[in-house]
Amino acid sequence: MPKTGSRINKVIIFALTLTIVILIIERFTNKPVQVLDYGEKGIAVLAFADMSPNKDHEYFSDGISEELLNILVKIPNLKVISRTSSFSYKEKNATAIQIGKDLNVSHILEGSIRKAGNMVRITAQLIKTSDGSHEWSHTFDRNLDSIFKIQDEIAREVSKQLELSLMDKSMEFHEEPDTKAYNLYLQARHLIHLNTKDGYLLAEDLIKKSIAIDSTYSNSWDLLASIYNTGSFNFGIGEIKERMEKGLIAAKKAVKINPSNAEAYATLASIQENTWDFDESEKNMQKALELQPNSAILIGTAALMTYGDLEKTVALIKRAIELDPLVYTNYYNLGHTYLRLNRLDNAMEAFNKFTTYYPNTQILHYMKGKVLLAQGKKSEALIEFEQETHDFFGLYGKNFICYALGKKKQSDAVFQEFIEKFSLSDPANMADLYAFRGDYESSFKWLNKAYEFKDPVLLEALTYPSFKPMHSDPRWNTFINKLGLPKNHGYTK
Repeated sequence: MPKTGSRINKVIIFALTLTIVILIIERFTNKPVQVLDYGEKGIAVLAFADMSPNKDHEYFSDGISEELLNILVKIPNLKVISRTSSFSYKEKNATAIQIGKDLNVSHILEGSIRKAGNMVRITAQLIKTSDGSHEWSHTFDRNLDSIFKIQDEIAREVSKQLELSLMDKSMEFHEEPDTKAYNLYLQARHLIHLNTKDGYLLAEDLIKKSIAIDSTYSNSWDLLASIYNTGSFNFGIGEIKERMEKGLIAAKKAVKINPSNAEAYATLASIQENTWDFDESEKNMQKALELQPNSAILIGTAALMTYGDLEKTVALIKRAIELDPLVYTNYYNLGHTYLRLNRLDNAMEAFNKFTTYYPNTQILHYMKGKVLLAQGKKSEALIEFEQETHDFFGLYGKNFICYALGKKKQSDAVFQEFIEKFSLSDPANMADLYAFRGDYESSFKWLNKAYEFKDPVLLEALTYPSFKPMHSDPRWNTFINKLGLPKNHGYTK
């Protein structure tokens, strides 16, 4: 059965964070975000320019840039800005000095890649952002079989210039896949960054071909696992249970091949949470953070997996924002968390910050409407809900506002419409609506249906404000205790 519902709220945002959709992001127009200051130990890897004769190897130049970023992020005591932030300057004329101020980094690594047949020329430059001066520059002319050695050379030269050591345990394991398989891997990864159904379908085909050529590359298995996970939840590709099983197999192969692959542990943790293997999920997310403790992407991902401990969620998201201010989904997630904590002014501030980056996203009007409704601003909330274009959340929002306004006939009509469209696929959301209407008996009934259905949104829904009046009912703790959650969950006190 295809799933929709509020599960999309969490899973889409998780996917945007982990797979990192590239958008052209405008700089803040309000006061700047405070970022952690690493002094002379911060770097942004910009997207290398595609200088190929036909300008048709963007996937390759982007991929190599990201590979360099992934090597550098493993260096101890080096702050490395995420792909989302650093690639946002692509095809812009921002100076090194301006980028340094925006991201609070001391250096940027930029360059160009020219690929023709089996030959590649990579030019890399390390630039100091304080004055725009070049600290190091080099051009490599090699065949594709040497691409991994070039990446290592660049990373080692950067670490040398910044007086950092590469002697980190997480870097002891180094993979060099077949070059044809690696090329297919880069093409597949480029496609998923488009975040479209067609892109995911084509990426799945390419990565399977890559693995057929060389099944020993950990990142390929991790990418396949991510495609199974995100493609199923976000785009309705295939049957969820079957794809989760395949995703688990792929993610486990990724970490078995390379026990230092932090992203693979995060992917595995996400799939395990979606399949209700909570203890293993928590264990693997922790492993990912141990391998890359300063990754804003992984910290932002971990923030969505705190099992009801919303204060911990806030702390993790704030940490991620401090590390990297342009991972815009963190502001959305922060706003949603503040909403559930009833810190409504903070919630609206975070949603407005997200709007600065991505004003036309679906679900945002729904979220703002929920904040305004909680603030008692029903007329303003109605305006927001009426602007929501997402099929599920548009109808979901109408249920809240119509009931709150006392429009019984209209409220009953939109509730019946929701039941007809979504009750079979979204039992946790049904429980939420019944709780909001004060029908706690029916709400408990639908919570139990969500448990039996293993509804992925249930873990998030249990933190919704509608359920707070039910917390004093003995049935609440009884229900929570049967879910099999980690001991440190935050659903009961």
